Amino acid sequence: MRVSSSPPDGRTPLSPCAPSRCALLNTWLKRCERGTSNMRRFLLIAALLCTASVVRAQDVPSGAKPSTAPGPGTVASSGAPTITNPAPAPTQPVAFSHKKHAGDGKMACDTCHAPARNGVTVAMPQASKCMLCHASIATDKPDIKRIAEAAQNNQLLQWVRVYRVPSFVNFSHDTHTTAGAQCADCHGPVAEREAITREKDLSMGGCISCHTQKSAPTGCDTCHQLNSVQLHAPLPASHAALLAGLTSSGHTGMDQSIHRFFTVLSPSLTSSTP
Repeated sequence: MRVSSSPPDGRTPLSPCAPSRCALLNTWLKRCERGTSNMRRFLLIAALLCTASVVRAQDVPSGAKPSTAPGPGTVASSGAPTITNPAPAPTQPVAFSHKKHAGDGKMACDTCHAPARNGVTVAMPQASKCMLCHASIATDKPDIKRIAEAAQNNQLLQWVRVYRVPSFVNFSHDTHTTAGAQCADCHGPVAEREAITREKDLSMGGCISCHTQKSAPTGCDTCHQLNSVQLHAPLPASHAALLAGLTSSGHTGMDQSIHRFFTVLSPSLTSSTP
């Protein structure tokens, strides 16, 4: 019995390929298999890399921002406005170099300025703290000898303050550092300075400028404790021009509370002496 090679549907049967054509076809199929394997390998590696990046992203707390803090020895690019022509640095009881200690020595600020009053302020270093290092470092220098004598006699070093916050301002170092503020934001690039002078404008305008820049609260009760009597008292002359400028049209960065407060103060603006 002869079996027909024609398909039952009447289509023309495929002719058997020649040996050379079969060899070429097999070679092409093997290359395709290798290409598919390489593609699968590539896709697997890409998937692993994507997974790793997702894991790294999950390690960062939600809403966290990358640090923009200036490195040691660099000028802070943010913070309170810089005073154009600062006054000369005051004469201190000891010629302390912040550049040598904080800049070259990479010492952290709180090494010498420990938090005080529950973090509201920071302490000025006294002789006993200085001698923790200088009992064996630079002991032959005149300033170190004076510090050693002061430590031995329990005498306080009479440092001259460069920055002072008015008593009517509620300021806390801990609140600011917890929020991410850097020491240089309010004190300038001390790690580059031999002697410290007031380089940053910590007036009311300077503080509002920094708060606006960092999207921090600018309401009056952020820095002041105000009662109804103070709200209606005549405005001090030192505040009149500043508040008038802040309440002028086009000013940005003030929240509703400060707008309401300035509205209450507006009658006293006209009664204040320039």
